[in-house]
Amino acid sequence: MMAMDTALQVWLDTVPGPHAREIVPYVRSPEDGTLRYQLNAVRHGDSGTATVQQSGTVPLRAGKPTALTRFSLSVGAQDQCRIELVLFANGLSAGTYQFACPRTP
Repeated sequence: MMAMDTALQVWLDTVPGPHAREIVPYVRSPEDGTLRYQLNAVRHGDSGTATVQQSGTVPLRAGKPTALTRFSLSVGAQDQCRIELVLFANGLSAGTYQFACPRTP
């Protein structure tokens, strides 16, 4: 069982896709356990607003990076965009992480 105060490492990676980059949030834990996540990404730009909301549960293996999900979001140079990731372990908050969205080339 993962403790609430476990020091999680959380980051985003990007993978080129046919129309937009795929964004992949990763988590690494020093302990085995199960993690629940809620992801919310919002982009505001000249073409309107795009929102991505996802949630799920993933098993974690100690020291091994684990992809939580994958999603695509095109972000132009002038767009405002943020990604928020809320994590829960054993039903308790394990952290809230905010990221700037990777820009589409």
